[in-house]
Amino acid sequence: MNRQDVPGAQSTTAAPTHDAKDTQHDDAAQPTGGASSPPLSRRSLLQGAALVAVAAGAGIKPRVAHASGLPGTVLAEPPADRAHAAFVVRRRAARDNRDAFPLTQQPINDDEVRFGDFRGNYSKTLKHDALGEVNPNSYQSLLDALASRDPDDFEAILVGRPDDPLRNRLVSPQAAYAFELSGLDGNAGRIPAAPAVDSDVTEAEMAELYWYSVTRDVPFSEYETRNKISRAADDLNTFTRKDIFPRDAYGDVTPLTLFRGTIPVIGAAPGVLAGPFVSQFLLLPFQIGQLEVEQRYRKLERGAPNQFMTTFQQWRKIQRGYDPNANDPSGNASTFKSGRKYIARMRDLSEWVHRDFPLQSPMHALSVILGLGDDNAFDPNLPYLRVNSATQQGFVTFGLADISQLATMAPRQALAAAWFQKWACHRRLRPEQYGARLNVQLRGAKAYGLGEGELLGSDAFQHAVDEIRAINGTPGDSENDGLLPMGFPEGSPAHPAYPGGHSTFIAAGATMLKAFVDESYEFPAPMVPNQNGSELLPWTGAPLTLGGELNKLVANITHARDAAGMHWRSDGVGNLIGEAAAIALLADYSRAHTEEFDGLTLTRFDGQEISIQNGTVTEI
Repeated sequence: MNRQDVPGAQSTTAAPTHDAKDTQHDDAAQPTGGASSPPLSRRSLLQGAALVAVAAGAGIKPRVAHASGLPGTVLAEPPADRAHAAFVVRRRAARDNRDAFPLTQQPINDDEVRFGDFRGNYSKTLKHDALGEVNPNSYQSLLDALASRDPDDFEAILVGRPDDPLRNRLVSPQAAYAFELSGLDGNAGRIPAAPAVDSDVTEAEMAELYWYSVTRDVPFSEYETRNKISRAADDLNTFTRKDIFPRDAYGDVTPLTLFRGTIPVIGAAPGVLAGPFVSQFLLLPFQIGQLEVEQRYRKLERGAPNQFMTTFQQWRKIQRGYDPNANDPSGNASTFKSGRKYIARMRDLSEWVHRDFPLQSPMHALSVILGLGDDNAFDPNLPYLRVNSATQQGFVTFGLADISQLATMAPRQALAAAWFQKWACHRRLRPEQYGARLNVQLRGAKAYGLGEGELLGSDAFQHAVDEIRAINGTPGDSENDGLLPMGFPEGSPAHPAYPGGHSTFIAAGATMLKAFVDESYEFPAPMVPNQNGSELLPWTGAPLTLGGELNKLVANITHARDAAGMHWRSDGVGNLIGEAAAIALLADYSRAHTEEFDGLTLTRFDGQEISIQNGTVTEI
């Protein structure tokens, strides 16, 4: 996929032209108080407050040169002129975002057409038969609602367990069509079609998911020494599509690269393969106002108590809409034990993304950065740093209010873009559903033609089979072979897999933060958890940078959902959607500042550095 296929903001390259008929008059200056204005030079435009609308329309930062303030006056241009200037800025941003909207349709795979049983498509909470296949009328009711966009049709979707008041419900399918009032429209993103259900990519990804399921309790500090981790790396190297996994310089998956982050088309972002597995932003303490936070979390029981959906009957009940958490007296069907710990193993990390909310990870990261107490952690070109201004400090612009607002605004816009892909386009099945298909196939109930290339003969599959049998206490019983042991009681959320929501919103938030920090800044005292997560120890390896650890945070949040069985590795393409949403939003807001400023810079996940100024994104 080339850069033109990736959703993004305005760039210096030509964008498709939609319709220019309305661009000639609204950017012109409007007369003040009914008076006509004579032709003026560019210099005089900047000197006349009443002509700020013309300056804004021309892409010039409006200001008044050598003006003197009069006591007791409103020091601003006339209201009509300001109103028109604000209109011009918004209109130009909207027009540029419209022109950046790709005219090609989002590509999708043909699973939904090839397979009349919808074996490759998401159907959780709908009606299902004894094999766990979706009722065709129920699935069609979902498609009809998505096609009509009539709220009444969404309420008429035929669901499983209709008489259960605590049943699981579809998550925001109508959000696929929500409009945005700034940045790129949610329907404008373009990503590769989701891998087909019977593809070699899906087989390799399922193998990784089986390995996740049987290694959740291995401490990250023991990845280089544990035999099970070495076997996982060796096994993934046997797959034809091992290229989708993070690998070393020789092209091999190793214990040090296993389970680390990659983005489809791009690979691993800068810093993701460096240093400890867990990002500093998930380990270091921080403050929120007067609240001091140590990032220690509730301890989960290891092993079988927190391995879920290990029988076909359990899976089918939840597939039809049963919610085990809602039906648990505590509201939480996971099993915890006393005490708290730092994130030291995959089960800890996956539970973090079980209980979080979309703004949590970027806000924690910003709090950690602020807690460093060092201006050098921020972009040295920001106008209000001590070295750049002797009289002012940033707050509403180029300061905490600006950064925090953008870092929390971008995730929601990115999620809207992801929901368009999930519901309107791909409707990709979740891994738990694929495992159930394999189970049906292995029991001889129906042949789906899945996993027959490399998966069923893999070490990953056999380990998962052994895990399921051990959990169920049936070592000689193959009745539940093929199922994927899940990290959450309820399994996946009630929306399709591709792309991942977490992968989208964390990428948006982290991209925003990268625009305001010095990505090369080195953490002064990085830490790493000990074996059991009871304490943090000093990291003594190579320096860790803000940019690299923000990228690693994106990878951790993205692939921790894989570790719980929620997502396929390729669902991490949401990282590109989130990055693009943030860049588009930055481009819009870069028009709004009046300060003299050379532009925000950041490094994209593909390693390309960009500058954002006056609505334009330029590669450096």
